[in-house]
Amino acid sequence: MMNTMIYAVPDMSCAHCKAKIEKEVEALAGVQSVNVEIATKTLTVIADERVTNEAIVVAVSKAGYTAEKQ
Repeated sequence: MMNTMIYAVPDMSCAHCKAKIEKEVEALAGVQSVNVEIATKTLTVIADERVTNEAIVVAVSKAGYTAEKQ
């Protein structure tokens, strides 16, 4: 079963930010797709049950940003 999770990433502001976040989140086992929207400062992740909210927040943190589940 796939879950859709949406996060606010308020400190993201450019294409470089987007690429860094996508790289870290896509590396998580179980992630099917990642969509980062700079204009709305949101991250949408479609993943299986292995991917936790905490794992996504940590991945975004590794990229240098903060994420908050919506």
